[in-house]
Amino acid sequence: MIEMTYLIQPPKRYTFEQPKLKRWVELHCRGKTLNLFAGKTLLNVDEFRVDSNEEMVADQYDDALHFVETTNMKFDTVILDPPYSLRKAYEKYNGHYIGSNWTRIRRALPKVLNNNAIVISLGYNSQGMSKTLGFEKIAICLVCHNGDHNDTIITVEKKIK
Repeated sequence: MIEMTYLIQPPKRYTFEQPKLKRWVELHCRGKTLNLFAGKTLLNVDEFRVDSNEEMVADQYDDALHFVETTNMKFDTVILDPPYSLRKAYEKYNGHYIGSNWTRIRRALPKVLNNNAIVISLGYNSQGMSKTLGFEKIAICLVCHNGDHNDTIITVEKKIK
């Protein structure tokens, strides 16, 4: 059975500046956590932070795909919170949009995961990692931001293969 949660949270410039959303994600993290598009807000978890923008707070500045393809590190949780749209990419990453690399990142991600790892994906859809890549959804959170703001959809998936 999939755990379902509905939160009402006014939007903030950066995802994890939203306290209810941040708490929900932190509660679903376990073990060593890779925050692949780290941003500015530190999470209260055992977090390794990667971001391509040197204005953000990161342990390593690198392109997400390059990091996943070249690291020897392993993680129990991965948080995927990329810019959800071209507009967000321009606002936060000087127009650097991962759209064409998204499939490649998802396909490369299992190599950095420990057994029974989870992936937490944030965005405007609930696709996440998907069953075809060997993942099963265990939790979904719909975050309503009110007004004319798009909802944020968060999926938590467990690696099953």
